[in-house]
Amino acid sequence: MKTYDITYANGNPGWSKIPFLSVDEVNWKENPDVKVKAQIAWNENGLYYHGVATEKNIRAVHDEPGCSVCEDSCLEFFFMPEGEKTYLNIESNPNCAIWMGIGTNMPDRIRLMLQDEKDILKLKANRTSDGWELFFMVPINVIQMFYPGYELKKGNALRANCMKCGDLTEKEHYLSWSKYNPDKISFHEQEYFGRMVLA
Repeated sequence: MKTYDITYANGNPGWSKIPFLSVDEVNWKENPDVKVKAQIAWNENGLYYHGVATEKNIRAVHDEPGCSVCEDSCLEFFFMPEGEKTYLNIESNPNCAIWMGIGTNMPDRIRLMLQDEKDILKLKANRTSDGWELFFMVPINVIQMFYPGYELKKGNALRANCMKCGDLTEKEHYLSWSKYNPDKISFHEQEYFGRMVLA
């Protein structure tokens, strides 16, 4: 199982000091020269995500909450406190269109629509010279809606994965930090998540 230490951030993360993890496991389709890395940070206020995609042919069609953003160039973060049965998934494209859900697998997920979700999650995307990047935060009060009493504190662990997909991009692709079952096209198999520890 892959592991990653989640860096503590005193206030807003200083991303230049936070280690990257490589989203370089190629699943189900050939990789069309897309390169992805991500950083995760934490403090008592929430979890912070920063993903960077080097990608020539960006697709960004969807622009409304709850759309099938996985059809576009899409960065994703799935996580669950260790020992829980359900995971949260947050997916977004370069337009900051977001799909958020909770469940034990793809068929039983419930779509979540937070009021003012872009503001709550501090969602931001930037185009770069060779691709795009995405930032968001999952506040502790949102996490506790689904995992009552859970605290973000040193030593606690998450089962998690970081992914990149593009179902309808010029060249369909599926990349992840922790590799998935080669026989089933699905990012929603939680037994393939890695382990992230709050350091």
